[in-house]
Amino acid sequence: MTFVNPHQFFDLSREEPDSLTCLRSVLRDGQLFRYVETERESLNSLVEARFAEHFGKEAATAVANGTVGLRLALRALGVGPGDRVLVSAYSFIACAMAIASVGAVPIPMDLVEPLTDSTDLLVAPPFPVAAVMLVHVQGHSVAVRGMRDLCDRLGVPLIEDVSQALGAGTLHGVAGTLGDVAVTSFQQSKQVSSGEGGLVAGRADLVEKVYRMADLGAVRGAGGLPDWDDERAVLGDNLRMTELQAALVMDQARMLDDTISRQRAHRARLRELLGADVAPAVIDSEAPDRDAATHTLLLARDAMSAQRFCAALRAEQVLARVVWRKTFPEFGVFRRDEGLRKHLAALPGPKTAEELAPRILSVPSSKYVTEAGLAAVAEAVRANRGLLAESARNGAS
Repeated sequence: MTFVNPHQFFDLSREEPDSLTCLRSVLRDGQLFRYVETERESLNSLVEARFAEHFGKEAATAVANGTVGLRLALRALGVGPGDRVLVSAYSFIACAMAIASVGAVPIPMDLVEPLTDSTDLLVAPPFPVAAVMLVHVQGHSVAVRGMRDLCDRLGVPLIEDVSQALGAGTLHGVAGTLGDVAVTSFQQSKQVSSGEGGLVAGRADLVEKVYRMADLGAVRGAGGLPDWDDERAVLGDNLRMTELQAALVMDQARMLDDTISRQRAHRARLRELLGADVAPAVIDSEAPDRDAATHTLLLARDAMSAQRFCAALRAEQVLARVVWRKTFPEFGVFRRDEGLRKHLAALPGPKTAEELAPRILSVPSSKYVTEAGLAAVAEAVRANRGLLAESARNGAS
């Protein structure tokens, strides 16, 4: 995400020390495939080790993209046709699609208020559940503890989709650490980006299943090379990440702490510049100081005000957008599927999420933004304060 005119508000000339070391090594030896035929260690393997540690998991495996990661994680957990999976209603459509792609039924969890999934399920859902998928939003971590406790009581796994909040923290640790599985994405708009790519982290046995399904069913033998003669090999697919992608990921992962630190400082400064009159419309996570700070979220008075707000800021060359204008059950692709439509029609809709989704606005932050850029954003937001809600608590307007 950038401003309409990045050169006006961003300092893009700043040099990062040795920021492309991994990429240069791949380009130098020409080994673009994850199984490197030189003395250089596979960067896919380094990425996997780096993020297994980041998420506090036994192992991790790189995959083609985040959606693939969700789908393979579900399959590795044994989720299949007819199973019900609770998933944040306020989430990117790929999350529910990953569930549907394995034949399971995505059951939307409503919002109590922005960034807080429904608590009416925390005692016990009124039907059998195979898994829960919690989705973090735009650098903000959704409260995880309640869903973790629910999953423990039900004896089902918790999947954390950390694609939009890599590096964010909750009151109980880094986003992704409380789930049985953490899935992240390295798609273009993400905190760490290689255009596409993704990763699944979890228990070693589960990650091994994901790896095999993503690497043509092979077992990694001596030297980390694929072995199809091993009796544990299965029929799989080719859903690997390339070395070129892994190099871009690794170069950015090495700077992730610095990136987040700078983003937090810039977002804190923006909050100062926005002032007390805008503060009530800001949507905060349960631990704002631990956010990845990629975005500032605001709540508009209504859907029309949200569109007017985005247009007004765009006129000032400041980017603002509605994060997700609909919950996933509202999209025609789900309504046209007979099986899903029948399941979803029997459930109460995620009414709060449906009401809030077209009103939640996102203004991006960047480690490269200048003081002038922050001042321009603050001025544009303040000038359009009348389009924002009086309070972001409980969706109040």
